[in-house]
Amino acid sequence: MMALLLKDVFLMRRRSGIMLLAIAIFVFLSGVQGGVVNTVMAVMMPLMLGFTTFAYDQNDGWEAYACALPFSRKLVVQSKYVLALGCILLSIFLVLVIGLLASRWEIHTIFSNAVTQFVFGAFFVSINYPLIFKFGFEKSRLYYILVMVALMSIGSVLASLLQSASMPASILVLLPIASICCFTVSYLLSCSIMKKKEFSGS
Repeated sequence: MMALLLKDVFLMRRRSGIMLLAIAIFVFLSGVQGGVVNTVMAVMMPLMLGFTTFAYDQNDGWEAYACALPFSRKLVVQSKYVLALGCILLSIFLVLVIGLLASRWEIHTIFSNAVTQFVFGAFFVSINYPLIFKFGFEKSRLYYILVMVALMSIGSVLASLLQSASMPASILVLLPIASICCFTVSYLLSCSIMKKKEFSGS
């Protein structure tokens, strides 16, 4: 899997210029100021950078080529999900570090922001990745834009609830568990889609 991950990392570097600047800005704003938009965008921008690997794969016919290599289709799917999870966790870590350095956050705020990032990122990937594996990156573009708008709306409500002092602490545990379950189901669905997928000329 390491070879597949390195391939995607190298692809991401080709689009990393302005995107890295945007990631740095939103991570900094989320760490210092907080806020729903900043927190969500801090995890969205790294995920969008990871999404570009699907576009490159599709344009280069990579999936069909990968099936002729000693990589199982399951491993190809697995590498995409591991990369997405890495982007989510890296985003949470960077925002956490900046927030702690800024010394402006309470413990409850730190955890609620981390949960918001993880839940949003996990659900965004869980919904969109099966669509991309099924229909391709270009045909799924409209879907992931709609999903992003819907999750932004839900995230706004979620963030205000999480930052409320009256919010039960159990919610901070249940939401990530639900996200992990959806992430796992999405991964299994994508594996099933990829297993049945046919490539012209392959």
